[in-house]
Amino acid sequence: MNYTNKQPINKQPLNTQHINKQNREGNSCKDKAEGLCVRKSEYYAMLRSELEKHSDENVDITFREVRKNNGVCKNACTIRFNDAQVAPTIYLEPYYDHYLHGEAVSESAENIINYCRKKTPGTTFPDNFFYSYDSVRNRLGIKLIGTEANRGFLKGVPHVDLEDLSAVFYYLMEDPAFGNGMIIVKNTDIKRWGKNEQELYREVLENCAQMLPPVLRPLSEVLEVVCPETDGNLYLLTNETGLFGAAVILYPGMLQEISRKIGGPYFILPSSVHELILLPDSGEEAEDLLSIVTEINHTQVAEEEILTDAVYKYVPGDDAFTKEA
Repeated sequence: MNYTNKQPINKQPLNTQHINKQNREGNSCKDKAEGLCVRKSEYYAMLRSELEKHSDENVDITFREVRKNNGVCKNACTIRFNDAQVAPTIYLEPYYDHYLHGEAVSESAENIINYCRKKTPGTTFPDNFFYSYDSVRNRLGIKLIGTEANRGFLKGVPHVDLEDLSAVFYYLMEDPAFGNGMIIVKNTDIKRWGKNEQELYREVLENCAQMLPPVLRPLSEVLEVVCPETDGNLYLLTNETGLFGAAVILYPGMLQEISRKIGGPYFILPSSVHELILLPDSGEEAEDLLSIVTEINHTQVAEEEILTDAVYKYVPGDDAFTKEA
């Protein structure tokens, strides 16, 4: 079983503007350190060879393509030590960028091995723990994704559609070594658990409110700035971890509670899958807000973290939000 978590590369951000975009996407690139001309596929083959040299016989190394949110595909590897039950997923593009800037393949391999040794969970799980709903129910969470951009992915997972959004389910793992990781719940899982999507949705939302409490703060407190156009009336909604916090808007009673706190109807602007921006309705045009959301999504948000290009609204007395633009 593999898990995904956000692993640091322990490097300073690179200025890659001078690297030709086509080179980064797989065309030939000049390697400053070794004078080699390599494509990504060639680099990954070299990296795998070096990883095997740095590993012992009890290590299982797997290279694969991981499909992320919005159809984004990432090259990744997993390194499993001594038949460990779970192993971290390592995304390889950052290491390729470091290679282009002179880092030897052997150095990258050593960094990856050392990272995986530190981040392989010490937590153990009972055999077939994911087969029992009672074993996982207290660690199940929900994340919101855009429906249209993820139709292929949604075919294989249970989900509940809301406007042009879909709520999907995951198992949240916590371990002192690696922090948070997750396992996506699939159609085969809920069939084995004897659950349907609506039943699971209700139960998991109740659990989420306890496991991942909501956080609602004025955006000015988060950014330490005030936006003159809104008189500082923007709010940020997420959860305590900041991971997939946009789903907080689905918590039971959350729409109504927010309305009471900020004083009436409000717009919901999808900042990313991790948070939402809320704006009290003061007569703004939804189309104007949509242009802002769209521009930010496509200039400042990583593609796999975009929620939707849309604007939603909640009006007190309603049971749900509606799409306005």
